[in-house]
Amino acid sequence: MKHIFKFILILTLITGCDQKKKESQSEETNPSTSSDAKIKYLYVTTGACYSGGNTTFTTTTASNLIYRLSLNNGQKNLQLADYYSLPGNPGDSPISLIEQDSENLLVLVENTIGRRIEKLAKTNNPPRPLFSSNSTVLNSVLRQMIKTSDNGLLISKSSGIEKISSQGMRIGTPYVASNMGAMCGTNTNITALATTTTGKIFFTNAVTANNRFGVIAANGYATANDCLAVQAAPNPNSFPVAITFIEAYHQVIVAYAGNSLSPDINSIYVYDFNDSTNALSNPTKLYDANTYISAGYLLYGISAMTYNSEDSSFYVSTAISSATTVINYVIEKLNYNPISKTLSRVGSIPFYNFGVDTKCISHLLVAE
Repeated sequence: MKHIFKFILILTLITGCDQKKKESQSEETNPSTSSDAKIKYLYVTTGACYSGGNTTFTTTTASNLIYRLSLNNGQKNLQLADYYSLPGNPGDSPISLIEQDSENLLVLVENTIGRRIEKLAKTNNPPRPLFSSNSTVLNSVLRQMIKTSDNGLLISKSSGIEKISSQGMRIGTPYVASNMGAMCGTNTNITALATTTTGKIFFTNAVTANNRFGVIAANGYATANDCLAVQAAPNPNSFPVAITFIEAYHQVIVAYAGNSLSPDINSIYVYDFNDSTNALSNPTKLYDANTYISAGYLLYGISAMTYNSEDSSFYVSTAISSATTVINYVIEKLNYNPISKTLSRVGSIPFYNFGVDTKCISHLLVAE
């Protein structure tokens, strides 16, 4: 009897341990089963993109996919959408996306005959219900969409910046027009956006001899006083393609691209920003493709960039060569030191290498 009791006790312990192991494995592969798990991924859109004047892919030649990668190893974790397949329409190209909530994304879709914003669940090829197709808001070439602190959306396009509410209602007429006064001037190719926690808007304008980024008041642009600051590009032929604001260090990171290996053309700069005075200062070069041989890696024709505050790293999509007609793109991961203002490549190969699914990389997002 004593031996039988011991056997039952051991069997119970083994079964219990095995069950806990299965539960642990289940939580790792299915984070939704654990209330504390908040695993983040790198979401990638591969629609038509802008690479600073380099010839790249169009809405009909881009990969037109949305997928996500593991932040740990760069492996593809899930494909969410293929715009060459139903319910896509001919000419559809996913340009940008934001995280609406823990379960859903919103996707900005470029199509000259049907620009729109779709809702996309974070599952394998889910339905894509319409969020907005406002033809007044989405009336010109779309570039980027970001989320604001009030859960609204800012959308950059060639003719200005639009804002819509979390319910899809237009705010402003538009929120920021292309022909601003004061030092902000006329901006006919607004490529990228970022915001501060106080709502101020950073924008980039990519036009020869007018390449720059600026800062606009949180309420949008109504008068010249709403243009708070402007910073010229380091070279007249440096086209700003991506911008990020690191709130904790009051730093603005801007990626530039162009069709030359001359100094400053394909580069990344950091600027200090004073949120009280709106002063931009201390431009510091973090990378220059002109010295890519000594750097050991090439960033040329950058098309997208995002920052992961959890490990102070950047993910940057770059062309695979310095050819002015881009053949394909890769994603590089770079560690950033905000104190010394330095970038360093992670590993000796790209974080995600080129293939049929990287033509072109129009947006990158770190999210759950």
